[in-house]
Amino acid sequence: MASLEQAREAKAVLKHALAEHDGVTGIGLTRGPADPGVAAGPAGAGDGEAAVRAEQAEPAQDAEQPDDTWCLQVNVVDAEAQDRLPAEIDGVAVVVRVTGHVGAG
Repeated sequence: MASLEQAREAKAVLKHALAEHDGVTGIGLTRGPADPGVAAGPAGAGDGEAAVRAEQAEPAQDAEQPDDTWCLQVNVVDAEAQDRLPAEIDGVAVVVRVTGHVGAG
C-alpha cells in the first residue's frame, strides 16, 4: 500500500507507460487493501460510466482507514489486456478491473 501522494506520483508514471497500451479504459486511485496484481471482479452492466466518473473524481478521504492504503486501479476491456499490466509501479499496488468497452450509451 502507499500514501495518497505516492499513489498520485505512481499514477502519473503508469499513465505515461500505458499511453499506447490497447485495452486500457481508465487509470485511477482506489483504497486497499489489495494484493498487487489482483483483479477486481468484472463490472456489471452500466458500470463503465461509473468507472469513468470514479477516475475523474478526486478520491474521498476515509477517516477510519490509515493514510497508506492507496492503490492504482486500471480498468481494462478484457482479461487479455489485464495480463499485460504490472503488479505494481514504484511500490504502489496495481488493481485491475475488467470493465469492458466504455462509451456513451
